[in-house]
Amino acid sequence: MKAFPAFGILLKNRGQKKTLFDLLEKSSGLPGPRANLELMYSFARSVASMSLLEWQWEVIVEMASISPSKAPANTPKEYLPVCGIVAMGALLAQGLPRPRKRAALGAIRKAASDPRWRSREAAAMALQLIGEKDPAALRDIVGQWLPGAALLEMRAIAAGLAHPPLLGDADFTLFCLETSRTILKEAARTPAASRRRDDFRVLRQGLGYALSVFAEKSPREGFRLLEETASSGDADLQWIVRENLKKNRLVGKYPEDVRRVASLLER
Repeated sequence: MKAFPAFGILLKNRGQKKTLFDLLEKSSGLPGPRANLELMYSFARSVASMSLLEWQWEVIVEMASISPSKAPANTPKEYLPVCGIVAMGALLAQGLPRPRKRAALGAIRKAASDPRWRSREAAAMALQLIGEKDPAALRDIVGQWLPGAALLEMRAIAAGLAHPPLLGDADFTLFCLETSRTILKEAARTPAASRRRDDFRVLRQGLGYALSVFAEKSPREGFRLLEETASSGDADLQWIVRENLKKNRLVGKYPEDVRRVASLLER
């Protein structure tokens, strides 16, 4: 992927920040159904290739922390925090000194629960960039987040792990399945009243595709988890199984396993 050519030029001095922001907003593709993901990744990787001065780092922090009130959903301004969060992931993948590492992880975790869905997606994509470069670092992050994680944080974990480039390693795929099992258990503990909230709905939707990504790569353990979940008697967890069983990645490759698990849902 080509690097974003203007970034180094535009951040040679502080006075170019507005020009940079204007350029990103203009090229964002927003409002619209799809933001400019190619530019977003190019921007993030360009940032990660630089040895950022303190004030340049502060610009990325500023971008990542722009609030919904200042950058409403589906507006060009929302593209700035999206780019900032994904850039944090790219920077973490390259390695950061401890103070910046804490700040970057904090920004990504906060974005995981953002009311704007694109910012939540940016958190998942940031985790994916970390995992592509350093799977062990991503495992550590999951270990830090998962105990006591909020519903949307668990969704970010599931979406971040459900990334095929991360799943070439069998052990990592098994880690993803065990993480999913933990998240499913937490979902099952969610009180009925809380299940009507948007954060539970978003988690449920995320799990409705993530399990199939893992099961495709590790079918024996993946379908075992789907069987367990199908037999849980929990209507929301069973909905998650149904959604995963619809995915072509499973239907096309493992039709008998799909039918076997589907039969459990009919009991």
